[in-house]
Amino acid sequence: MSGDTHRPIGHQYALAMIGGGEARVRNVAETTGTQLTLDAFLRVQDEEPVPAFLHSALCAMSLPTKRPKDDTLPIVREDGKYALAINPRPVLQTVDGKPVMRSLGVPYGAYPRVALIYLLSQAVTKRSRDVYLGRNFTEWMRRLGYQTVSYGPRGTANLMREQVDRLLACEWQIRWEGQDSGDNAFAVRDVKISNEYAGSLERNGAFAREIRMSEAFYSHLVDHAVPLNEVAIRELKGTPTALDLYTYLAYRLPRITADRGQVISWDQLAKHLGNDADSKRFRQTVRETMQLVSAVYPNADVDFSGRTVVLRPSPAPLERRLVGPHLRLVGAPAAESAPRSSVTRTTRAPRRTADPGEPLVPFPTGSLAFGTREAKFRAVGLDKGQPWCVDTMATAFRTGFPGIKELRPDSEWLRVWEAFVIRYAERRSQPREG
Repeated sequence: MSGDTHRPIGHQYALAMIGGGEARVRNVAETTGTQLTLDAFLRVQDEEPVPAFLHSALCAMSLPTKRPKDDTLPIVREDGKYALAINPRPVLQTVDGKPVMRSLGVPYGAYPRVALIYLLSQAVTKRSRDVYLGRNFTEWMRRLGYQTVSYGPRGTANLMREQVDRLLACEWQIRWEGQDSGDNAFAVRDVKISNEYAGSLERNGAFAREIRMSEAFYSHLVDHAVPLNEVAIRELKGTPTALDLYTYLAYRLPRITADRGQVISWDQLAKHLGNDADSKRFRQTVRETMQLVSAVYPNADVDFSGRTVVLRPSPAPLERRLVGPHLRLVGAPAAESAPRSSVTRTTRAPRRTADPGEPLVPFPTGSLAFGTREAKFRAVGLDKGQPWCVDTMATAFRTGFPGIKELRPDSEWLRVWEAFVIRYAERRSQPREG
């Protein structure tokens, strides 16, 4: 592993997982003293990816990480030809039995980021602008990954409730230039996440259980939703900078087309993340945060070591499972890596040589329990994947393998399938420590 120590820790874990399984990953963690990132890495690999989404403008231009000195003023962010303004509008509330208008301020910190991803994910996944949060606030918080939900002035529930109220009260103005009618064109759109919501008054405060997104925001979201992995979000939920870095890279890296990547300044990155780039602390914070982000997004190919930031083309977080026989080894020599739509070599599943005349076919789409062709795949599953259900493994394969829509010879499909089944069974059969 000595030649790989320049990589983010998530890359090192991924290479170790392929080369020697979880035992070697733990050895890397012990050597580098990165137990926190190890736990995040293993938890993300143990679970199938869960689709989550965030508006591209919010991936590129984040909320404040801390409470601004004057949180009633609009927050303005820019990203090239795009600009975003978050404007806190006064809302009607009942105070001491009387209606009053007051500004709640702009949302900030980790809580609104997690809440926003959840709200937008529900809308995109269910294809509806009506979002149901849950029966009560405690239930909803646990769905977001907060196992301990506390009430009180600084309890997790009340901190989240305050930030959700701020989110719903803000108006979002998005401006973009150079679209449709040439470089001199621009457009401005004012939207609110929600124009109406309903809930209940509970012992610990009001809870907006049902939120109806504004039609303008919802339609813009559907066209500009960036796929994320909810499992990774849960691991990063306590650190706003980690959430920002993860969502920014998930948005930007898959869109880079130049092989050499894209170079941006630290000042540009700071603007995206809502920080001041003048101090060395910001750069150090990003470098340290990237260790955790890389653990949940190992294929994020970036270089934060120099005077500029280098972003290189990388697969999206949900393109496939991040670790396994089909991992793309970022930056590895050609002999050790495979294109996104293929599979890395494995010592447990020797490569089969396809007959040049073999027809190209898709991977079987239905149950592997029926059919002559399916029987070959089922036999591999029963032999290499026991005691796990073959159809369950097939579903996981269809969900996680990046080249699932391609046509391949059956011999190639069987090779890829066998490698996947072996790792699937190994990961679920190994006892977890601690």
